[in-house]
Amino acid sequence: MDNFTDEEKADLIKPSLSGGLQRDFARMKSNNFEYLTCEGKPDLDRIFTFVADVNALINHATKPFKPITGTNFRI
Repeated sequence: MDNFTDEEKADLIKPSLSGGLQRDFARMKSNNFEYLTCEGKPDLDRIFTFVADVNALINHATKPFKPITGTNFRI
């Protein structure tokens, strides 16, 4: 692991000290039921939307959709 300077460590710690990060994660956790259908199964459309929103939040570019093709799939 890289050695961080004290200034870099402070920059990494600063967001967690404000409380905003904890509130954001607590809000996401409290809303996790929104990603289930009324039958209690995961709603993939909502989950994919959430992942895209998180990628936008962290400024991560989304990859273009590539359809899955083929006939023989194994897990």
